[in-house]
Amino acid sequence: MYENNIFETLNKGDSAVIAGHISPDGDAVSSVFAFSMAIARKGVTPIILLEEYADRFNYLKGAEYLYKGDYDALSPKYFFALDCGDKERLGAAAKVFDRADITYNIDHHISNTLFADFNIVNPKASSASEVVYEVIKDKCDITSDIADAIYSGIVFDTSGFKHNSTSCRTHEIAGKLVEMGVDTAFIHSKILYEHTLSQVKIMGCAINNLKIIGDIACSTLTKAELDACGAKSGDTDGIVEYLLNIDGVGVSALLTEREGGKVKISLRSKKCNVNKVAASFGGGGHILAAGASSALPIDKTAEMLAARIEEEQANDEQ
Repeated sequence: MYENNIFETLNKGDSAVIAGHISPDGDAVSSVFAFSMAIARKGVTPIILLEEYADRFNYLKGAEYLYKGDYDALSPKYFFALDCGDKERLGAAAKVFDRADITYNIDHHISNTLFADFNIVNPKASSASEVVYEVIKDKCDITSDIADAIYSGIVFDTSGFKHNSTSCRTHEIAGKLVEMGVDTAFIHSKILYEHTLSQVKIMGCAINNLKIIGDIACSTLTKAELDACGAKSGDTDGIVEYLLNIDGVGVSALLTEREGGKVKISLRSKKCNVNKVAASFGGGGHILAAGASSALPIDKTAEMLAARIEEEQANDEQ
């Protein structure tokens, strides 16, 4: 699974573009930073392409490699896509991907389309950060900064090791990272428990907008509501998981309206295959956690989404 020629191909003095998915979450940020720091130790210059991410990840090292220039000026030899199920998830960085000579895809999504020249994809892994660990573990010394990033990505994507994607191997890797000195209490607090005032306001708004349809918990957040709460990148993280924990709920959905009216769909489930549901909207992810987007109005999207979830639940019962 993890045999690759990455470190044999990259030479000291090379540069490489590393990018995560649009609206980067904790795993995207962490895996990109960890991998960038790893190749930097081999004498390669990382060029990170990332959209704005939540301030709570500012404790991670690696931000010094963030690229702030014009993407049209980049025509790299190497391009590494991390935590992206398909090329479209790269957003504006996709055009840089298309100009690269050699492309790599490092991911863990079951819906991954294997879109690169070299695809290192393990759907059984808890996170892209876990896959990055497997890729680099025998190729370079893992510093405390790299360990912090990998551990952070794992904690984020497993919600503190509670999702069913958490395997024995996930715990083994976490244990090795702890041995390296990772401050687990600090990272858990930052990722799972610390909230800004805007996050609290947004959570309140999402709860106020909540609708229960059978065992489906669905909430919407309009662009106007997000703006009124002072929303910043990452402020809706964790809401869809919170809704899934409502007693009697089997599937949760959070729809957030973005600039231009586009609607982001986040899905979580206890049993129903929401990857199939997300695929109906051009998205994907995992069986119990997936996402997509819609160009339809948010209320219409919510209506169609609930119907599609009910259809998939009915298929599961047959």
